[in-house]
Amino acid sequence: DKTPDPAIPMELLEEEKQNSSIIPMINADKEKEHEDMEQSEKENKHMEHSVFSFFRERIHRPIFRMIVYHFLEVIYLIALGFSMYDPKDTVELSVLWSYDIITIIFVVSYFFEDIIDIFRRKWTSFSSFWSFYSLINHSLFMLGGLLSAYGFWQLKDSNRAILSGNNPVNVGSTFVSMAASMAFFRICRWFLLQRTLGPVVVCIIKVLRDAFHIFLLFLIIFVSFAVGTFSMFKTFKLNSDSGPHDNSFQMEKEQSLAHVKSLFSAMFWRVFDPGEPELASIVNATSITSDGKNYDDILSLDFSHFMGLAFWAIYQATIVILLINILIAMMNTTYTKVSEHADLHWKYSKSYYQIQFLAPRAVLPPPFRFIYYFAKFMRYLKGKCTCCNGAYCCDSAAKDVKEDKEKKNKEYRDLLQKLVKTKQHSDYENSIQDDFRDLRQDIQNMVSDKQKPVHEEMNELKKMMEELLKNNQELKSEIQSLRKQ
Repeated sequence: DKTPDPAIPMELLEEEKQNSSIIPMINADKEKEHEDMEQSEKENKHMEHSVFSFFRERIHRPIFRMIVYHFLEVIYLIALGFSMYDPKDTVELSVLWSYDIITIIFVVSYFFEDIIDIFRRKWTSFSSFWSFYSLINHSLFMLGGLLSAYGFWQLKDSNRAILSGNNPVNVGSTFVSMAASMAFFRICRWFLLQRTLGPVVVCIIKVLRDAFHIFLLFLIIFVSFAVGTFSMFKTFKLNSDSGPHDNSFQMEKEQSLAHVKSLFSAMFWRVFDPGEPELASIVNATSITSDGKNYDDILSLDFSHFMGLAFWAIYQATIVILLINILIAMMNTTYTKVSEHADLHWKYSKSYYQIQFLAPRAVLPPPFRFIYYFAKFMRYLKGKCTCCNGAYCCDSAAKDVKEDKEKKNKEYRDLLQKLVKTKQHSDYENSIQDDFRDLRQDIQNMVSDKQKPVHEEMNELKKMMEELLKNNQELKSEIQSLRKQ
């Protein structure tokens, strides 16, 4: 019989293969594991179907769990895309098609998974950006879906264009549209499994946190200036509502800053399009003609009028020059920090993403996970059942399961301790070799440092000897010339 592969195969590095202490231990554990698997396979071979055996063998491998999970998520996104596009949609009748039903099943399953995850992990579930993001996404889906269902139930047709924007149908559809965009943005999480794009996704998440912090400051500044601006210019709205007056002052452009609704719109969009001082300029309306339309506009520089214009300029300088540049600087700093340790951050995010596929409930991804919960509930009831005569509880099975779990946990801890000790021993041997290599290099550096002045002195002596020889030759030539004379 062919021995099935272990769930997580272990590959030895070259330095670990050279260490003789680790190979017998791993081989012994593998042989023991293979023997146990062969024995259990022979016992259960006649009891289970070949298809179920094939499924059971591979569903306990994390890599196959990930493949099935992402395959079903692709189906969910395709169904969601068809639901948003809805090629069969008409204004006469509201009908749920097959892709709408598939989308609803996936959304409900994902939402309940998020709720169960909160009960399992408590507040730690909010430590991950993607867990919190998933909860908001599916909550918007559920809220929008319920509002839309309630609204369509009261309508005779699906024509939302004739309804108010505050109608439950339009409010729910808006929430669903926002949630659909968030659902497709979650595709970015898949790239955490890829080494090239994974660090980029991590940088995006870190930068989004900086943007959120700046947005909080922007809200405070926005509300602060909105209160002061409205207080300055509301009197001109009251003046225009009471009718025309001689020698009165009015705003140069439309009274956007004097209305509550238009005030927030005008102040918010100044982030992307600064300028328009006419919105805060006060003019003196004089020489009004009989028809009341033509007049000469004269800019007023009175104290209160000029301060309103200055207040408008200070607001734009604060948000456009100060906050935007601070946000850019924070993004650059965050990107630099993450890029310096990009591999570390990516491996942590990747491991955090992959660890969810190690849990027992991950054998069945949504929307089939309810089968796992049903089986777990039935197992719980079986452990709590009473015997036929009612004299005592049949907890022997639960006790055996608990003992078997404790035994496996102990074996797992022992194996980890052996691996850690072996790795420490290997690192210690490598560190000793590295120390000797460093010592050898230090000695060579010291010798070379000592040899440098010696070489310099030798070069100086050589130069002196050459000069002496040259002088000696000159003296000899002079002596010979004197003798000839």
